[in-house]
Amino acid sequence: MGFKFVMLHLEESHEQFGNRTRVEILGSILKVAGSGTLKTHIMYKANLSHRQLEKYLGFLEDRGLLMRFVDEELGTNMFKVTEKGIEFLKEYTHLSEYFVQKTP
Repeated sequence: MGFKFVMLHLEESHEQFGNRTRVEILGSILKVAGSGTLKTHIMYKANLSHRQLEKYLGFLEDRGLLMRFVDEELGTNMFKVTEKGIEFLKEYTHLSEYFVQKTP
């Protein structure tokens, strides 16, 4: 399943949570996760409920955009963006630029 299909699949229903689209939420999660963070940090920094977070983490993990790992020092599950997730963020950022209103 390619990047373009994921984008189209996510936007088909035009469902939004608050004022953000699903793709915006995915981008927020991936940005927050970066090179590794706790699930609770993602939840708070991406402004998601626990139920929403679980849904999106599963979606991102299933598609190889985000991975779960165990931090040896903390002994806890952490999440980080994969190479595929980094590519998604690059494309998302590039496409988002077309929708930003630029002032003259």
